[in-house]
Amino acid sequence: MVKIALIGVMSLILGTASYGEAAGQISLNEVGQADHPRLFFDASMIPALQGKAATTHQDIWLAIREHAESEFGTVPPSESPDEDTTIYRNYGNQLISFAFACVITEGSEYCDLATEHLLAYAAWERWDEDDYRDLGLAHMLLGNALAYDWLYDRLTPAERQTVRESLAGWAHKMYEASAGLKDDAWRNWWRKSYMQNHFSTNHSALGMAGLALLGEDERAQLWIDQASSRLTRFRDMLDGIQDGSWHEGINYQNYTLTLLLPFAVNLRAIQGVDLLPDTYLQNYPYWRIYNHLANSTDFILAYGNFEWDWGNGYRPQNVLRFIAAEYDEGRAEWMAQQLIANDRRSGTVWKAPWYVFEFLYYDPAIDPISPSSLEKARSFSDLEGVIWRTGWGADDLVFGLKTGAYGGRLAFETFTQELYPWDAPCAETGCQLNVGHDHDDANTFFIYRAGSWLAPESVGYDQGATAFHNTLLIDGQGQYRVSDFNDPDDFKGSDGFLQASANTTCFDYVAADATRRYKNIAGVQDVTRHVLFVRPDYFVMLDNLVVTATHKYAWVSHFGQSVSVEDNWVRGDADDQQTLGVGIVSPPSFQTVTGDDGKAFVHIQPISPTGDVRFINVLYPTEQAAWDARPTVSLLEDSGEAAATSVQWEDGRGDDILLTYAEITGTRTLGPYQYDAQAAIVARDPQDNLNKLFVYGGTFVKDQAKDTILVTNLDRDEPFEAIYFDRTVAVNGNIATQVTLYAPQAQRLFVNGWLGSFDRSGDHITFDGSGPGTLQAPIINICTRPVVLDVPFYCRSF
Repeated sequence: MVKIALIGVMSLILGTASYGEAAGQISLNEVGQADHPRLFFDASMIPALQGKAATTHQDIWLAIREHAESEFGTVPPSESPDEDTTIYRNYGNQLISFAFACVITEGSEYCDLATEHLLAYAAWERWDEDDYRDLGLAHMLLGNALAYDWLYDRLTPAERQTVRESLAGWAHKMYEASAGLKDDAWRNWWRKSYMQNHFSTNHSALGMAGLALLGEDERAQLWIDQASSRLTRFRDMLDGIQDGSWHEGINYQNYTLTLLLPFAVNLRAIQGVDLLPDTYLQNYPYWRIYNHLANSTDFILAYGNFEWDWGNGYRPQNVLRFIAAEYDEGRAEWMAQQLIANDRRSGTVWKAPWYVFEFLYYDPAIDPISPSSLEKARSFSDLEGVIWRTGWGADDLVFGLKTGAYGGRLAFETFTQELYPWDAPCAETGCQLNVGHDHDDANTFFIYRAGSWLAPESVGYDQGATAFHNTLLIDGQGQYRVSDFNDPDDFKGSDGFLQASANTTCFDYVAADATRRYKNIAGVQDVTRHVLFVRPDYFVMLDNLVVTATHKYAWVSHFGQSVSVEDNWVRGDADDQQTLGVGIVSPPSFQTVTGDDGKAFVHIQPISPTGDVRFINVLYPTEQAAWDARPTVSLLEDSGEAAATSVQWEDGRGDDILLTYAEITGTRTLGPYQYDAQAAIVARDPQDNLNKLFVYGGTFVKDQAKDTILVTNLDRDEPFEAIYFDRTVAVNGNIATQVTLYAPQAQRLFVNGWLGSFDRSGDHITFDGSGPGTLQAPIINICTRPVVLDVPFYCRSF
């Protein structure tokens, strides 16, 4: 894909010429003391930036200006303060918005504010808490590098020398921390922690200091090369992550990408070296779009160390707007606009510095593209999770589940096998897979509906234990916790994984295996969670536990506000009159424990210690006023290999859900059914007519009670669904075989939205998916009350 350069010489308001077209690429031997500014823009581009501030970028600019003006009259400390890392980070961060305000306004108050702080910092004897060489120093390096570059013409020769010497001295300290041995006094554990936010942030800042001082300090290229070498590994790891996720969670991802991009962007512009993780960045908008919760900056997969009051930390719209401009990606712009709309702009030190990057990246020529045409389900292969949605509107339902490995799949596999980028053996070289922000949360789930959390978790920076998550406890114990980040053997055999994932228009299925995450508990042979979503109404969740001894078990879920128990139903009330019902199907004899660990929770437990066990629960999102209309749920049969669950509605509708949890093949009998699938659902209307059919992982389903084959000759690797309505059957799936389907009343057949032909033999029709039909037509409300728009009845023969 042709890349769009970050900033170019343009008309005063809306020009779009690329940087290379306008100024040519700046090479090392062309950079000298007078070549400032050079970071993000040069002097010739400033009028265009000022024009944007008055027009297309005005809302961004006003918040930056507000921050600078709020600090008028403040005097920076004359000596380095005795404060923690966060304070030093903010001292560095605020210089970004102060200096940029000077560039845009050229006003004395703005410029004096920036230069006074810049000169004060140059006199400090410490740029991080306890003289660490870590994040505090990194933010000071970034802010001072940009301010020195942007304010260069406002400084006297003596002031330039003072700032230059200070910046160079601190940059070299960061270089030593990166290139040298681990020193606890420096707190430089991060130097070979390739998948941790400190690693990328500290090296990016080192590189920015080098770019600012090119031609002025002979060590500058050394710093750039060190940063580039280290971040090449990071880029390669990111590009190997195929789903845009990040193991530390979305807030740390915001931080990591926001602090990575400045060096990558400027290194490419100045030296022609490209460290941008293009593949990762192009996947990132979809990760954020599927996670997005309408009318908020929140996200469904709320995992890892974070607090909700961190909000939209580091304003990731800056990253999304970079991606939108760089790759002409309208969906990235849409996602950026959602975050902006739901995160009120304000001129604070927590926001304004990152608005500067947003200002520099934003291209108003990129039109937003809504996600409405995207599939409503997506799997994430590195995180090993799924997100299922009914849409992106305010009243929609969103479900998320994650399992996976500590550090994410790619990092886990390369680290445990001692492959690139790790310098094996890490125990000797100091490389580490730092998963300190990861939680013990494999197979946890989240549910959000109509603006309310129905199944949240008890989030918290230090709440990584399994009990705070919506998963399983064994004898009160949670999942294995890696303790030695330098030792691949400590990681081995501790990963969960997605066993299967299948999606059709009206059904979604996932099987997530967390067995190895419980390797700390002897004799655990299987811990697999199966979930089937019957859109848009409910979920069936089956957890299969196979062990070699008896244990006490607890199935854990948290709720939005409160929890109560009514017979075999757990009621979890949430905001805005929303409710999540948990219908307990199995174990047949159970007890519940409720409490609050930051969120209301329930533990569902067998009455007494037992061996193998199945937890089967129907998760039913509804409104509090409709609680009494909830379905009746019951167990038809548990064969020891598979379980059949019945969901019956007041109006006479009934669904039978068949889930195979044992690793077996071949035909099995379960309740009234014979089948060979991993998951299936047979839904009937109040008159007992077949209404919906879903099959995955098998070739046929037969209703033995009616002596009727419902479907046969399916491809077991592909999910299949059939929806019956109005003398019509709509089939969805990758149809690669001659399928025979029970459809006694069907006069029309749609295959993946196309009107198709079929042969009839009695109550069955036979068809294939060999090619598109002759006519395509929308079927609205297909999962609830389907209607075909303006298509005649059609079939080949009866």
